[in-house]
Amino acid sequence: MPSNPVVSSITIYPVKSLDGTVLQKAMVTKGGCLQHDREYAIIDENGNFVNGKSNTMVHTLRSNVDFENEIISFRPMQESIWRQFHLEKEKVKLEEYLSDYFGKKVFFEQDKTGRFMDIPDIAGVTILSSSTLKEVSTWFPNMSLEETRRRFRATLEIDGVDAFWEDHLFSHEGSGIEFTVGDVTIIGMSPRARCVVPTRDSETGEVTHAFPKSFARHRASTLPSWSVLEEYGHHYYLTVNCYIPATEIGKWIHMGDEIRIVGEKVFY
Repeated sequence: MPSNPVVSSITIYPVKSLDGTVLQKAMVTKGGCLQHDREYAIIDENGNFVNGKSNTMVHTLRSNVDFENEIISFRPMQESIWRQFHLEKEKVKLEEYLSDYFGKKVFFEQDKTGRFMDIPDIAGVTILSSSTLKEVSTWFPNMSLEETRRRFRATLEIDGVDAFWEDHLFSHEGSGIEFTVGDVTIIGMSPRARCVVPTRDSETGEVTHAFPKSFARHRASTLPSWSVLEEYGHHYYLTVNCYIPATEIGKWIHMGDEIRIVGEKVFY
């Protein structure tokens, strides 16, 4: 299809590794990320993140954050009642609740400068296309489009392009692709290598058998001829790590914003 890339979805994840929140628009903040994205994290006594890589129980904990009223809500999948806490006034109770849920002492920490991102500074947002998600959802039995979306947890989703069009947004190692989303300048840095998280059902934690191997095989067989992904050594990649320069802080990204590629930037 002719390419006419536009932003079709904006999703932030207020608590690292927990549920996402879909927005109509989002502001770029310090750290080159979107406001409230990964603003909070659950951390254990050793200072490590309690996340999907280390603890499957995050998959069965539903969450929602009301930033206007400073309220966070939780509901384990096996329960029907939501528990609510004020983010500031009830932090002690909140941490007690989470410690009880995870079966160990944990802390609920806040950082507004992007330090809780998987790759701070370099990958403040990730991007992929709706067509890509639709294609990937066909690779595994009983994996819906929405489930595929939840597993790969992109910040920006784009429409109006073919599957894997986003591979245009990264280049050879040591360079990046500058592009604009509306009036926001972004640099695509690299494809994102995937971890264990996408191998699991996003709500139950159940593992999809041989997921990385099957994914890599399909990714290789559907790889666009112009993509440079093979230079990165394997095919277990999806979404693009994107850097937002400090000059863009305070600007907004909106649903429907057009995406325009400016060109390659060589760093070394």
